[in-house]
Amino acid sequence: MTQYQCPDCGYIYDEATGDPHEGFAPNTTWAEIPDSWACPDCAVRDKPDFIPLGTGGIATAPVALPADAEPFAKWHCVTCGHIYDEALGDPATGLAPGTRWADVPADWYCPDCGATKEDYERLDF
Repeated sequence: MTQYQCPDCGYIYDEATGDPHEGFAPNTTWAEIPDSWACPDCAVRDKPDFIPLGTGGIATAPVALPADAEPFAKWHCVTCGHIYDEALGDPATGLAPGTRWADVPADWYCPDCGATKEDYERLDF
């Protein structure tokens, strides 16, 4: 059975356990989940945005950094609050995990509200 992770909040849907609170019994496959289903934790991402983790939770994201590399940053859309995490990228829009903000194309737009790249600000903690 496979697991799928929300790229915004990290919620994981596990086919083996399902999500009874959402109405999905154990062993409900990803194909059986409606495409209109949204993340039950953040309600920001829809099913097509989820990242497959593989069997047993073997993550394909985020990307690990060498010890001497600059840490990954997070950017948020000032219009809707969407978070772009460099470690996770945004595979749903063609940005692989590990894609730095500087490498995000200028014509990229927020997958949630359509705002432009210029409408994002770096989150500094």
